[in-house]
Amino acid sequence: MKNGKIEVPLTSFIDFVAKSGIPKMTCAKKIKNQLDEPYSPAKDYYKCFRESVVELHRKKLDKKQLYELFGMLPIRKENNYREMESGYKKFMGNKNVTWFEPPRKNWFQGNLKIPINPEVALQWDDRKYLIKLYLKAEKPTKDRVSSVLALMKEVLQEQDCNYSLLDVRTGKLHLFEQSMLTLIPLVKAEAQSLEVILNQI
Repeated sequence: MKNGKIEVPLTSFIDFVAKSGIPKMTCAKKIKNQLDEPYSPAKDYYKCFRESVVELHRKKLDKKQLYELFGMLPIRKENNYREMESGYKKFMGNKNVTWFEPPRKNWFQGNLKIPINPEVALQWDDRKYLIKLYLKAEKPTKDRVSSVLALMKEVLQEQDCNYSLLDVRTGKLHLFEQSMLTLIPLVKAEAQSLEVILNQI
């Protein structure tokens, strides 16, 4: 907690939004435990993948070189990283992409601070895409996709950009739709609820 603000990663917050009942409280306790521990790169399972994708595009490397950028992976990560590599290369296909720096802003709701940070920003076919990477093995639900994209649109307010979430393992790119903004009041209420719970557990 900094300056009285409770900083919660977007992915963790959306996990909370997606839960109901007892699993919701369990998720809040998990977030609380994360907040009580200092950030450790060693515990960030997907850090290497995210950084490798950014390096791939910044250096304008061929997509075939993505796995090389991972370096020496622990055995426990190999299968997952292979699956993500395959999905990301599927997404890339034959696109001729240009990298640009993605915007990063914070969403504040009460004392909650949630970074809105698309990891990837690419242009192809004269269109710009801000891309949030979804790296988990389970398929993202429609509500999860909509909540993430609604927040990206609400907070980033970038002109002439397509807000999107990439299900990395399948290579499927989900695009923002205007109807998703109807979720914003619900997401705000969930943020207020999470703040109350975090202050009481």
